[in-house]
Amino acid sequence: MDFNTRVVAPEERDTPDNAVSPPIFQTSAFAFHDVDAVDQLLGGSQGGYSYTRGGNPNFDALARFIAGLEHAEAAVVTASGTGALLAGILTLAPSPVRLLVSREIYGGTVGLSRRLLTPLGYRMEWVDLHDPAAVAAACAGPPAILLAESISNPLGRVAPLDEVIRTAHAASVPVMIDNTFATPFHAEPLAWGADVVVHSLTKFIGGHSDLILGVVAGSRDRMAAARALVASAGLTPDPFATWLALRGARTLAIRMERASANALALATALEVHPAVHRVYYPGLASHPDHAVAQRLLARGSGAIVSVALAGGYDAVQSMVRRLQLVRFVPSLGDVATTLSHPKVASHRELSPDEQEAVGIDGRVVRISVGIEQVADVIDDFYGALGKEAAS
Repeated sequence: MDFNTRVVAPEERDTPDNAVSPPIFQTSAFAFHDVDAVDQLLGGSQGGYSYTRGGNPNFDALARFIAGLEHAEAAVVTASGTGALLAGILTLAPSPVRLLVSREIYGGTVGLSRRLLTPLGYRMEWVDLHDPAAVAAACAGPPAILLAESISNPLGRVAPLDEVIRTAHAASVPVMIDNTFATPFHAEPLAWGADVVVHSLTKFIGGHSDLILGVVAGSRDRMAAARALVASAGLTPDPFATWLALRGARTLAIRMERASANALALATALEVHPAVHRVYYPGLASHPDHAVAQRLLARGSGAIVSVALAGGYDAVQSMVRRLQLVRFVPSLGDVATTLSHPKVASHRELSPDEQEAVGIDGRVVRISVGIEQVADVIDDFYGALGKEAAS
């Protein structure tokens, strides 16, 4: 065999089943020795893989891992968190319905609803999940699904979602919960009765700012529909990214334990700083949802702290420019502490009136707390705000 042929010829060997770390199946397709085998696989009577858009061992390994964390029957990995949102919505509502969207939610969810789903006939409606009468009234209308977050982006609101879900189900309204901020370490929405749970794996589960992925989890039947949708729509992830996410996810518990403890310490320190107008963190007694968070969340209140500075937008600019350790990053979930500005980044899809309605303005920053020595993070913020931290 010529060298040029040998260097591209596939190696024929069985994959070992005792590897400590799973191999990366970085391939677009799989080869066969039998036409009938392909026919049976594509027809659904035989398991296996043929083309990575429709499935890959790395996808399935990560999906099984996430399903286990969420106590779900199954899960499907997508190319991004937004892809997971779309797959979850279309799985629950393949035909246009009302989208009952929590007043406090990621701006990208709003953008997806307005830019893609509204032109297809879906109708987005805001609902205040902290008002039981408003929830009941919204659910009593024409067919709908309800979209919410376990911990809201960016102000850390925690609605009484177990009660909300019961109200929704009484009106035959299925519920999808974005569990990105809480992760399964702090919250298990399926245990509250949610029908589908989604994550941006890009964030805390991946944990290292080196991949873009999402996941949707739920019942076996619903996830079979989601898998078909993801394959048909080309929402398929990359094998290497899924391998990275599974590697990152294995340290989720220890990372979230440390980040959550750091977040509480940072929130407590910033709450008494004279340059800070308000701190939003559900672990603080001053947060409006502290009691609900204590009831629904486990092992802490998450790693996101949002802060409104007394000096407004100019004070935010000054702080960002003076920070030495903490970087401005329009994302979250890294092992290092970062911060972002919801008004100009994550929530720019909302109109000024909509931003104001939920307390988002130019003075608010969102801090994603990492696993550093928290005293160093506090010192960095105090230095940037013009005051030394208390020893």
